[in-house]
Amino acid sequence: MLAELEIRNFALIEQLRLSFSEGLNVLTGETGAGKSIIMDALSSVLGGKTSPTSIRIGAEKAYIEAAFRPDSDVAAWLKHNELQDLDSGAELIVTKEITKTGSRSRVNGIVVNSAQLSELRGKLLAIHAQHEARTLMSRESQLLILDLLGDKTHKKLLEKVRTQYVQVRELTNELNALNISEEERLRRLDFTRFQLDELNEAQLSESDEDEQIIGERLILANAKLLEQKAFAAQEMLGEQEGCAIDLVNSALSEIEKASAIDAKLAPAAEAIKTACESIEDAARKLRHYRESIDCDEEKLALYDERLACLAQIKRKYGPNLIDAIALRDSLASELERLESSEANQKQMLAELKELEAALLETAEQLSAKRKLVAEKLSTDIVVSLHELGMPNCRFEISFLAQEADLPAEDADLPGQKVQHVGVSGLDRLEFQIAANPGLPPASIAKIASGGELSRVMLAIKAILSKADQVGTVVFDEIDTGLSGRALQAMRDKLALLAKSHQILCITHQPMIACVADNHIEVTKEQKSDHTEIFCTALNQNQRLKALAAMASGAEDQKAALAFAKSLFEEANFVKMRLN
Repeated sequence: MLAELEIRNFALIEQLRLSFSEGLNVLTGETGAGKSIIMDALSSVLGGKTSPTSIRIGAEKAYIEAAFRPDSDVAAWLKHNELQDLDSGAELIVTKEITKTGSRSRVNGIVVNSAQLSELRGKLLAIHAQHEARTLMSRESQLLILDLLGDKTHKKLLEKVRTQYVQVRELTNELNALNISEEERLRRLDFTRFQLDELNEAQLSESDEDEQIIGERLILANAKLLEQKAFAAQEMLGEQEGCAIDLVNSALSEIEKASAIDAKLAPAAEAIKTACESIEDAARKLRHYRESIDCDEEKLALYDERLACLAQIKRKYGPNLIDAIALRDSLASELERLESSEANQKQMLAELKELEAALLETAEQLSAKRKLVAEKLSTDIVVSLHELGMPNCRFEISFLAQEADLPAEDADLPGQKVQHVGVSGLDRLEFQIAANPGLPPASIAKIASGGELSRVMLAIKAILSKADQVGTVVFDEIDTGLSGRALQAMRDKLALLAKSHQILCITHQPMIACVADNHIEVTKEQKSDHTEIFCTALNQNQRLKALAAMASGAEDQKAALAFAKSLFEEANFVKMRLN
């Protein structure tokens, strides 16, 4: 669960620290007071999008820190990702620093990437906003909700469908490449053979053969000059009067005589002796080099002939030899494919039929699992909606046939039977609702009001929260548009959900705020040159005044205070009933 949230220089917030408790935490305050900024900061520290514009004006950087008390599952994840070996009772610290050039996130002081942060976020909390209810209108989202509630077998089937679908698609594309006329096949065959023969005739081996030959040719073309220079150096070292060896030997003789008097000269004598040996060795190597020099003019001509051949190959198939070698190998594969095209096509068609049959079988198994999940989900949603003040509501999940997801031309392949199986299987869903008796269920996207969508969303999110076992659930003004019994029912639902989860809820409704376990009031003060946002954890007396103000706009009216007291009494009754 979320224990603390610290925010510095983020949007309008200069510095803020909030503490959260178990159960239901509500944030209240006037519109524009900064409640949503706090939720934006919480989302940001766990991987939400940020930009330099979120840095408070006048500051160089923004900083957000969230402290969690992780459960054993999160602790195991941290250990697996080498982000600290935590016991389930230890604290988890997630931080984000936003600068004008970017941002950096850390988990327990260790820098993490966005993928790791996204995975951790999914284990820590889920954030739901009132406007998010509109996602229920998307059939893709509806299918995703259903699959999220599936068991391990369900999820394995879904992954298997996706894998098999990719295999079918890839093999179908290969068949399309083979599905050419015989005339075109023969034309390609002749041209491929011509190019491959020319490349094979060049006998390409090393990708840098041309560079090697250029180096060897340079030596061969300058053989006489190299022999002359080596001979001259050899004579200077040891084969003429006054050569280096004679001079060094003379120096050695003088120093050896002197060292007999002063032993300090012994190292110098040893060094001169080593130099003499090195000069003699160099002279020997120069003599061997001269004897090994190749002056073969015919070999030079062969080098020139080979370079001309390689230059032509590079012009036609390059620009470099490595490109020509790669093309040669590719042409060899293409030639083999074209020569055995008919046989390959028959073999691939048989393989494709097997893959399609396997895909269809897996998709049908997945569809059967989905229908079981849909039946239970529909029942659970109806129960929740009845609790949320929609006693006559009917909710159904209708299964529609999947539209073909493979390209239309795939259906024209001989023997190809395109089943209406997409990457997600056979199914398309439509959430349908009949809010009033006497009417048949129809698409939720067409007939549900904003308040009805909010309640459906709350029902679904409550079910999903139990399924994914996330510790903290955030609701951002999900009660907008509700009043009366519907609002009372949502209050009871949130209070019930708070028994098993930590709930953070932004609300303008005193009926919701009255059941809070921790009531935080957000206020905004206008200074002469800037704006500051403050948060206060309210005590019982302060909460009474805050509820009165939320109900009537004033906190000292007797009627408003009496109403606030009645809300507290009712809230206590609700909590006792849930216990």
